[in-house]
Amino acid sequence: MRKLPLVIILLLLLIIILPALVVRGCRNEATEPPPAVDRAPIESPAGEITLQVFNHHLDEVQTMTLEEYLVGVVAAEMPASFDIEALKAQAVVARTYTVNQMLSFGGKGCDKHGQTVDICTNFAHCQAWESEEESLNRWPQDEGPGYLNKIRQAVRETAGEVALHNNELIDAVFHAHCGGQTENSEDVWTTALAYLRGVDCPYCEGTRWSETEHVFSSEQFAQKLLPYVSAVPVSSTGRPLLDAATRTSSGRVLQLSVAGEAVSGRDIRTALGLPSTNFTWQATEDQIIFTNKGYGHGVGLCQYGADGKAKAGNNYKEIIEYFYTDVTVDTLSP
Repeated sequence: MRKLPLVIILLLLLIIILPALVVRGCRNEATEPPPAVDRAPIESPAGEITLQVFNHHLDEVQTMTLEEYLVGVVAAEMPASFDIEALKAQAVVARTYTVNQMLSFGGKGCDKHGQTVDICTNFAHCQAWESEEESLNRWPQDEGPGYLNKIRQAVRETAGEVALHNNELIDAVFHAHCGGQTENSEDVWTTALAYLRGVDCPYCEGTRWSETEHVFSSEQFAQKLLPYVSAVPVSSTGRPLLDAATRTSSGRVLQLSVAGEAVSGRDIRTALGLPSTNFTWQATEDQIIFTNKGYGHGVGLCQYGADGKAKAGNNYKEIIEYFYTDVTVDTLSP
């Protein structure tokens, strides 16, 4: 009986002390709160430039300053996890592309939405763009503010800077992943531009989109290709009929024979939803397997290559000067 009070005391101590220890441990393991978003205005040595942006998601025209607009472009066009120097390169490239489009700088603007504005938010013919709210909702909650600050830093530290060839703005096209070599402009859009020359790019090797596989049944292949050919693109036994590909110097398909008819590599890519025109294939009696390299048209800046080059120690100007031939980075004249 004398041991009973001692047992009760020990139980009471456990009831009181153990929860306190657990709470303290939880507090020690708690992560730091995310940083506050730095929304200080981004000032440019070129002065404040405004533009009219058609937001195709909201179906309305919005007026923005160039530098704040670019924050939304970089956020939408490049992974925020990329190296800061890659993000800075993307900011310069996007700024160059935008200014080249703007009506006030002699650009053609965008007339795809019933009116002519400087640019729109549809990446199919302009540049992708998203609001700060959309970016923060898309990113992990604990990383979003830091990502946004990183992108704002990239835009701020390159404010007003553009890419020039012979002192003129370049057509600053870019893509996600070149698959190991970028493309000459004339092999995609017929016009040869001196600064859009293909270059070797080992910097994107081993990353997402380096190599992907896409499998189609013979029935799927025939259904997707029929709009592009007059004959059935499979044999009587069901074997897909592809042959004689003509390729560019970078290995991308210019055209190939489908059931004896010439079809462009771009049409094949569109029909099958392939990431790029840099593909090979293997056909059997009941399916066809495409092995694809890269993502996008392959001309200009390779985004994954830019990140790899940044991680190798190159700054944003060196990245831009690598992917665009004989191009310099300078401040836009006010």
